[in-house]
Amino acid sequence: MAKTVLCVDDDPFYKDLFTAILEPKGFKVVCMMNPADGWEAVQKFQPDLVTLDVMMPEKKGMFDGYGMLKRMREDDRFKNIPVIMISALGDPEDVQMGLKAGATTYLPKQEMTPERLIEEIKKLVGQ
Repeated sequence: MAKTVLCVDDDPFYKDLFTAILEPKGFKVVCMMNPADGWEAVQKFQPDLVTLDVMMPEKKGMFDGYGMLKRMREDDRFKNIPVIMISALGDPEDVQMGLKAGATTYLPKQEMTPERLIEEIKKLVGQ
């Protein structure tokens, strides 16, 4: 059975990119454009892995990727789902902040390649 990857990013470019990279590798890809819809998708699809942007516009009181990550880590149903934060914020402090907040892995967008993304996902969920 295909592993489900939920991609949460407000940039349509990344939505299309993640779909183009992951679907040919056999993953089911669900994309949401903000953290509030991402949170609803986590509950509905119970994905095997989440990729999560940091900077996104507020919606329904959830300010950014950290808000969604915090909700996931506080909920027993979803606290063990691997989360790869993928952000334009790529300074070492940003990476540490993401990991400290509960991200499993943090990939700065400027360092992300299709091969690296697939490698990280396979390391965390197989397939």
